[in-house]
Amino acid sequence: MKKKGNMKKFIGVLIIWIVLTSAGSQTGIPRAQAMFIYNFSRLIEWPASYKDGPFIIGSVGSSQTYTELLAYTENKSVGSQTIQVKKFDEPNQISNCHILFVPFSKTKQMSEVVSALASKSTLIICEKNGAIDEGAAINFLVIGDKLKFEVKPSNATSRQIKLSSKLSEMAFKTY
Repeated sequence: MKKKGNMKKFIGVLIIWIVLTSAGSQTGIPRAQAMFIYNFSRLIEWPASYKDGPFIIGSVGSSQTYTELLAYTENKSVGSQTIQVKKFDEPNQISNCHILFVPFSKTKQMSEVVSALASKSTLIICEKNGAIDEGAAINFLVIGDKLKFEVKPSNATSRQIKLSSKLSEMAFKTY
């Protein structure tokens, strides 16, 4: 009898632990992405025309990363520029921004995103395998339970954006 009771307790604790750790990882990745995006901004140089006014981080559609960006960048700046986080519901609504995050749910529209930014010096960051080949300069990857990123500097330089060599050194993979 006592064995059954201990087994039920163990299974109950195990289920609670699984639920809590999976919930933590679901919110942990977007929070980590927001921190990475903010820190990337300090390792990138934009053209002179992008150094006036607010530093704008955009996101296509709603995502947990967008919400985390709002919270994480509050009262922060990039150099002397205050940070504004904007949400664009669709690619055709994208206006000038320094960084644009394209969540997995919107990556089917990557060609539209790239077209909307054709003449802009915007760093595109995604979270989909193959996004580097579609125009993203930085792509998030989850390997094991760790957030990593890959980088393709030529996708940034084609937009007149210069990435620090430190960014490539920290990347999981550089193309």
